[in-house]
Amino acid sequence: MSEYDESLQDIGLIDSSELFQGLLNIPININSTLCGGILDMKPNYAKTALVTSNEMIFDDEKLIHGGFIFGAAELAAHVSVNTQYSVTIGAKVNLYAPARVGDLIEFEAHAYFEESKKREVKVIGTIKGIKVFEGTYQIVVLEEHIFKLQQKKKVSDEDEQ
Repeated sequence: MSEYDESLQDIGLIDSSELFQGLLNIPININSTLCGGILDMKPNYAKTALVTSNEMIFDDEKLIHGGFIFGAAELAAHVSVNTQYSVTIGAKVNLYAPARVGDLIEFEAHAYFEESKKREVKVIGTIKGIKVFEGTYQIVVLEEHIFKLQQKKKVSDEDEQ
């Protein structure tokens, strides 16, 4: 087991697919070392965490690139929505403080408008209890995978011509 895997285990990040089997509706094929893993989930709520690593370094001072933080927050947003087919269509985010290698960033996500196909998800990210990230994600819930829907639309458009 790598040092990184051990640090994930220390904070309760074990294989999410096993830990949340039966609860998790979304297929997660994402690399948890780059986007984090699930700590807790309930309807319309998720708590995830990311341990920053050398693969995320932006500069010589070991500043973490904001894209990894954005991606980890987006994972939290999708877990809180917890539907098989969803896609992010927009986001507004603020980064309040930098992260460096070895930081543990915890994300809490709260999803709203459960009765709608368009969900708004507020995500807060903290390091040692200090808010470093806040974002609002707009996620659309679909009936099937976005690529299948696009293919059907393409075929339909070709049939009209």
